[in-house]
Amino acid sequence: MKALSRATLVALLYVVTAGAWIHFSGDFALDASHTREELEAYERMKGLGFVVVTGLGLFVTTFFVMRRLIADGEEAARDREALMSAERQALAGLFVGSITHDANNVATVVLSALELLDEQPLDAEGRLAVRDAQHAMARLVALFKDLKGLGRRRGSADLTETCLNEAIEHAVALLQGHSAMRHCHVTLSLGPPVTLPLFADLVDSMLINLLINAAQATRGVGRLEVKLSVVDGFARIEVHDDGPGVPPEQVAQLFKPFHTTKPNGTGLGLVSVQQAALAHQGRVEHSRSPLGGACFTVSLPVPARG
Repeated sequence: MKALSRATLVALLYVVTAGAWIHFSGDFALDASHTREELEAYERMKGLGFVVVTGLGLFVTTFFVMRRLIADGEEAARDREALMSAERQALAGLFVGSITHDANNVATVVLSALELLDEQPLDAEGRLAVRDAQHAMARLVALFKDLKGLGRRRGSADLTETCLNEAIEHAVALLQGHSAMRHCHVTLSLGPPVTLPLFADLVDSMLINLLINAAQATRGVGRLEVKLSVVDGFARIEVHDDGPGVPPEQVAQLFKPFHTTKPNGTGLGLVSVQQAALAHQGRVEHSRSPLGGACFTVSLPVPARG
């Protein structure tokens, strides 16, 4: 009804305006003309003037109506996308919560078994392996807790002073028994100690993802190099490999969820790395490595010390 009433009002205004124009312009033409030729000239001018005025009015009206329609359409599209995004996030949150709940239970059982194993007589190498497994499982349990609280914003209270040199060395040592890195040659160029307030679990996850990705790129038998430096107020962690590198057509897709070039990949490793960097107001960049393969650089801001 609102559209009908508005259309009726516009039509009435047009009829009244057109009628007034015809009436008053006709009187003017009769008063101003002295011959039939002058009257015909005035009538032509009157007709052309009417066409120009109504054409301009139609243009202005159409322009504003179309602009409003386009704006309304774009707003509706944004609302639909926001609604779909919220639904996807809710579904993803429910799915993640369900999976992490079950996985956390399994991880807890494994952790308990490792604690029992640690009480058994083992040689030094076996005891070290058990301790590494315990540490890895503890980190996994912490990661599950983070996934459960995916919507919770991290605060400064969650930050801990973390030495990146030690974190990198520990991640490399932890992965020495991993099938992807077992036969890789890893070189560390870490330089002076760099200690920052970080989310330690995210940094561990980030380093593990980068190292495993690099090792898998070399098919588990290549060279890896990890560098740490401070440049222009950022701690730069570089992970190099001598694999085939990222194909140019794949570079734009690197950080898109679920995009992977691996047969059994999930496409979430680099997404996780990027999210960890963003949680620290940092960034992740890809480049070609001097080793011949890929280089992924994570830059984390170094806070000014008072």
